[in-house]
Amino acid sequence: MHRHIGRFAALAALTTAIVSAQDQAARAPKKPNSSAMFAGPDKIDPQAVERGKKIFVPSCGFCHGADAAGKSAPDLIRSQLVLHDEGGNLIGPVIHDGKPDRGMPGFPALTKEQIVDIGAFLRSRKQATSNRFGYVIQGLLTGDAKAGKAYFDGPGKCSTCHAPAGDLAGIASRYEPVDLQRRFLTPGNSMMDMFMGKTGKPLPPAKVSMKLPAGTTVSGTLVHADEFYVELRDEAGWHRSYPREGAQVDIQDPLSFHREQLARYSDADMHNVLAYLETLK
Repeated sequence: MHRHIGRFAALAALTTAIVSAQDQAARAPKKPNSSAMFAGPDKIDPQAVERGKKIFVPSCGFCHGADAAGKSAPDLIRSQLVLHDEGGNLIGPVIHDGKPDRGMPGFPALTKEQIVDIGAFLRSRKQATSNRFGYVIQGLLTGDAKAGKAYFDGPGKCSTCHAPAGDLAGIASRYEPVDLQRRFLTPGNSMMDMFMGKTGKPLPPAKVSMKLPAGTTVSGTLVHADEFYVELRDEAGWHRSYPREGAQVDIQDPLSFHREQLARYSDADMHNVLAYLETLK
């Protein structure tokens, strides 16, 4: 009798353990299957990406970076909000209302369609970053070198600061095409350069001069500027911050033209300029 009771108790315990394990398995997050993991990125309308870029760069690029990789404001490529956004449902309220407590202004004038386009641009940047080791380098070299030179000397106004026989001499021999394109679109060392221990010539800093409401003038190297405050480092090395309201602010940024030009390039312009730069070996 006792032996049957013992077996019954053991069977009951085993059954309870199985049911508990099944319940835990049912509640556990499902792992993606291999087909889902390697299905590739969702397709994004390239025209929406282009429209979104032309809105994002002049409106948001000063703080978030023209490539959305972060500057004085957070990196949006790694943002969970951007990752889970669908048609502007998550980023829309943030763009519309801003985050005043963090110094981010709102953009209530942007339409829903424009916010959707910005979302498309941000998703394209996320895909480009996640697939950065999968680029087919030859795919970049599709431009027309003659058209690129015409753009360089003409509407692009690149020749006002750069010279093929001067600072650009042999540039195609120093950089791979993908790196060369990135450097003329967004000058400076990338995160990958720093990771690989590559060093380059420091970029010229932006300078700022402010005439304050009291009439005094302060100046120095620009640290940060937004709609509300300007931060600078004066000649003595002191870090100073001033409200922008009522002040006259003059910022001299040697790279401002590159940042502004990024919003003007068409895909053809970028490929043509790269093709031209590739001839400078």
